[in-house]
Amino acid sequence: MVTLPNSAQLIDLFNEVQNKLSSRQEVRTGVISAAAIITSYVLYKQFFAKSKDNCPSVPYSVPVLGSTKEYIDNPQAFVEKWTAELGEIYRIHLFGEMSTVVSGRYVREILLSSSFDFITSVTKRFDMNALARIPAHVITGDASRKVVVNKLTPNLKRYTKRAVENLIVGLEDIVGDLKEPMELPDIYMLVQRMVARASASVFVGEELCKDSDLIDIFQNLTTDIGSLLRPKIPIMMFFPRLMGLQMRILGKFSPAVQKYRQNMIKGMSPEIQRRLDGANDPNFERPDDILQDILEDNPAEPGTSVAEHCVNWMFSLIFASVHTTSENATVVIYRLLEHPELMDDLLEEQNEVLRRHGVEAGKGSEAFSFNIIKEFVKLDSVCREALRLKNQYLELPHTNISGKNVVLSNGVVIPPGQDVYINYWYNHRDSSYKGATADVELTEFKPYRFVDTGRPSTKVSDDFLLFGEGKHACPGRWFAIQEIKTIISLFLRDYSLRPAEKIKFPDSIMTGTPSGKVTIEKKERKM
Repeated sequence: MVTLPNSAQLIDLFNEVQNKLSSRQEVRTGVISAAAIITSYVLYKQFFAKSKDNCPSVPYSVPVLGSTKEYIDNPQAFVEKWTAELGEIYRIHLFGEMSTVVSGRYVREILLSSSFDFITSVTKRFDMNALARIPAHVITGDASRKVVVNKLTPNLKRYTKRAVENLIVGLEDIVGDLKEPMELPDIYMLVQRMVARASASVFVGEELCKDSDLIDIFQNLTTDIGSLLRPKIPIMMFFPRLMGLQMRILGKFSPAVQKYRQNMIKGMSPEIQRRLDGANDPNFERPDDILQDILEDNPAEPGTSVAEHCVNWMFSLIFASVHTTSENATVVIYRLLEHPELMDDLLEEQNEVLRRHGVEAGKGSEAFSFNIIKEFVKLDSVCREALRLKNQYLELPHTNISGKNVVLSNGVVIPPGQDVYINYWYNHRDSSYKGATADVELTEFKPYRFVDTGRPSTKVSDDFLLFGEGKHACPGRWFAIQEIKTIISLFLRDYSLRPAEKIKFPDSIMTGTPSGKVTIEKKERKM
């Protein structure tokens, strides 16, 4: 009988191989060897550890490929077909392993259960700590959540003014004074710069956010490092866990990762030292930002420099926020470009709210305070509706970390270590399980669907899973939505946007960002 290694033994074996690597050829050999071991292990698990709960499965013919290619080729057709045929819970051989798909009312049994963990599952496919050379035990999911929940979200009112000011600076970085209309290849690049500026002002403070080189890191880190992970070998598509090996190697050897770390340490070190020197000075004016909170509440481990420790934290915050917020803002903007008739109505709402608050419509950053932005209810509904219709299909993977079988209410058994995918597409578009009336069409974009419903864009629910649900719901969603609504409000007030070509909303799993050239023109300010 052949005895295959367990997961712990696999890790030990990989570490042994990794420690012996000293050249590009040895790196390649190490990956191939580890891939062969893991492939054997996974195939064994698929064929000899069958479930006995009679849960229906999507049929497939090639063991290694499973249903991955069918899903990738047309994810919408795949999800709609098999959910209709097999019901709200079924098994699927996806990305090299058997997983369970859960839909409808059953999603709460996963998302609200302590037996399932989102971070564990995501780390199999995107191990940020390994990729960015961050000690995994230092910046855990719980540690990051505590910083956001305790330091960021409660202080949004205080941070709003600087965030708005830096959104404007970021916009002007790209378009300048805009004396003539400008055609942009897409709106994402502009939005990304704005989000990078605003986020940096809150994360590292108002002085460091003036450093353009540092802002470039905030803007480009996630996309540049993420581009290194595009599978060069086709088999990586079918075994994303192998990407964990790739990320550890990239984190250790990639010049791009090392360059980003060195540049950020260089850019932040003088300010960090200034703050350390002033800590015992009674006349020192305490900076008000997340960096200062980390210096005071999250000390560096022995053997790690304070600057390196702070960079680890900034990498973590950037990975979690800048790209996703930029992408989501881009989605909403392109929906508005697709429905330009909404812009005048939203601008009128903006002006009405400003009049109620006694604020001039043309006033700078002060026009968009925390409380004012909160009253843009039509804009908020547009955000929720646009984001509800994103091209997301089988998402939010959660791993059974309980060490035992978990039995769902319909009798389906989720074995230890197995991943569960949430049927995002179904829950966002099918009204049958919610008891909605027959005339509610959830496949269409209805911008004011959520006005006066008590369901703002930050409120998570079974049928709005953009930010997750339960204990791992995104704790930074209030900051993200605040940025998105402010970006759109600035555009509505000061600029005219129009598509310069047909807008393309993605329908694959490869990207969530719409595309299309956009013409931006500055409005004449009324005196």
